[in-house]
Amino acid sequence: MPEHFTKNTLGCTAWCARCDRMTQHRIDGGRRGPCIDPAHPVREFSQAQLARQKKEQREKQQPSLFEVRP
Repeated sequence: MPEHFTKNTLGCTAWCARCDRMTQHRIDGGRRGPCIDPAHPVREFSQAQLARQKKEQREKQQPSLFEVRP
């Protein structure tokens, strides 16, 4: 069961699955929030953004430009 904190609590030490170690976490609304460790691994782009970039790159190459359509 998740732990609840008082309103004046700013942070806590908890296990971070991404960092794979105990790190400082922010407290949001009485509950543990995201990891605030500067070494926390963060992706530059989400999976949806990466897929959109790949699609745009393929469209720039115009692979369907010389397709013969019946």
